[in-house]
Amino acid sequence: MDTTSTTDGAARLWEELVSSALLGTDRRPPTGLPGPLAARDVPGALLEAAALHTVRRRAGLRPGAAAPLPEPAPEDPRAPLPEAARRRLDQLLAGRAAPSPAGRRGSAPDLAELLPQWLALANRHGYKASPAALPALLDAARARTDLRPQALRLAGPRGLWLARLNPEWRFALRGTGAGGGLPSPKDPEGVRALWDEGLFAERVALLAAVRTDEPAAGRALLASTWSVERAEDRLMFLDSLRNGLSDADEEFLEEALGDRSRNVRATAAELLSALPASALAGRMAGRAATCVGLDRTAPVPTIAVEAPHECDAAMQRDGLVATPPAGRGERSWWLGQLVEAAPLSSWPARFGGRSPEGIVALPVADDWQSELHAAWCRAAVRQRDPAWSRALLGSPAVPPATGPGTSSLAERAQLLSTLAVEQRARWVASFVAAHGLSEAFQLLGVCAVPWAEPLGEAVIDALDIAREAGSYPWSFSGVMGLAERCLAPEAARQLESLTARSDEAEGSSPGAGDYWAEAFQRLVSTLRLRAAMHAELTPTPDLSANAPPHLSASAPPHLSTTPPPL
Repeated sequence: MDTTSTTDGAARLWEELVSSALLGTDRRPPTGLPGPLAARDVPGALLEAAALHTVRRRAGLRPGAAAPLPEPAPEDPRAPLPEAARRRLDQLLAGRAAPSPAGRRGSAPDLAELLPQWLALANRHGYKASPAALPALLDAARARTDLRPQALRLAGPRGLWLARLNPEWRFALRGTGAGGGLPSPKDPEGVRALWDEGLFAERVALLAAVRTDEPAAGRALLASTWSVERAEDRLMFLDSLRNGLSDADEEFLEEALGDRSRNVRATAAELLSALPASALAGRMAGRAATCVGLDRTAPVPTIAVEAPHECDAAMQRDGLVATPPAGRGERSWWLGQLVEAAPLSSWPARFGGRSPEGIVALPVADDWQSELHAAWCRAAVRQRDPAWSRALLGSPAVPPATGPGTSSLAERAQLLSTLAVEQRARWVASFVAAHGLSEAFQLLGVCAVPWAEPLGEAVIDALDIAREAGSYPWSFSGVMGLAERCLAPEAARQLESLTARSDEAEGSSPGAGDYWAEAFQRLVSTLRLRAAMHAELTPTPDLSANAPPHLSASAPPHLSTTPPPL
């Protein structure tokens, strides 16, 4: 049989069918149709012939050469998720609950907003994602950058292996969540091999792991290849030195002040200024002392300020940016940078032994107070100094815009982040009690989750007061969303009484009663769901080792241990 002529004939027939379909069977009737097809109506015969010929074309294709198989996925020694938690992850990855018909959020929990907490708890327990969940997990991390560190950690080495096979997941290869496939910091050969040959994500995760285990070894690892790293990689590697930063890092950071990348130089200067005993901190303290001091000629002790008149090369090498942003004067710009970088421990001696509270309370001459206090706020955040943060925060009862050292809630939120968890919660609880919730959103966002009891109670009381007053309910939707994620799950019992629809007060917003009832129902449902998520992820202790023989096979599941709630 002449296969060439058969193939050519089939190709011509296909071209004929395509031409007839494009031009229309009236203008170009198809020819060469098989007898049974040609006897029927022409358009139907054309379609049936095309279908028949399509099957024949596909069946006649010769298979191509087999592509080489990918390398096997690496092993992940971590424990698999419990079955209930695996199903819960699938549910959370599927997305948010359907909106209510009225356009409101409805009373069902927002599943997408609970995914970050679920991932954090699963990683805390050392679980790994199931292979079937990896594609959806990587898709979620691609869509939401806030999920990436925790999602990639849960995905582990198999997630990175899969990401190499799909261009849409390439982001994972430059992230920091390599998770699960790193050599032990105690294995110098494994560490060296991965540092020299690993992907960027693996190298970042490796440096963080070694730095956590032994800061000096992490610094030495970075120094070994520093001169050949790309500028953007040097910046991220340098940022990892924040973990375990100490005076031993000063020499390396001083050398980084001469880096050819401006961003690297700025980061090195910032890290050095966080070391009060460093040479850079001393230089900045000396410069700041020539600009800020006590005016003893004034009727009352007053802070006098004389801003710098230039920003010389030495100042620029130490991290000062010479050109101010639009709308800022040069001298005030330079002053702010100097005071921010000077160690806060140098100021009490400069002001006659006064405490931070005493210094902040001093008047400042010539309208320099806002600039000076703002710089001290940035210094307190950079140097993580709780004493100065408390002084600059002042009393929570003081109105937000008139605090002793702050001009915005954003600054107060940053200062709060330097305080201990309990102090932070108490301060914000007092602020909410004094000013309500309309000004507290940013402050609530820096409090540890779950909110400590005084803060949780203050938020619930403020929401109840707003409901009773008939306040415009939608203005509290942001705080409600935070409460769903941050209140302790045990608060659901306290909130039960608020889920019923209350009578609307005279002058209240139309529909406010329905909204508040729906919002509290969603809040209670979310808290209960968080409690269920926690229970599903909490490992059940092995009771069989110590239990009597007649109890070991039937120990009730409610005897599991209970770590802090989500």
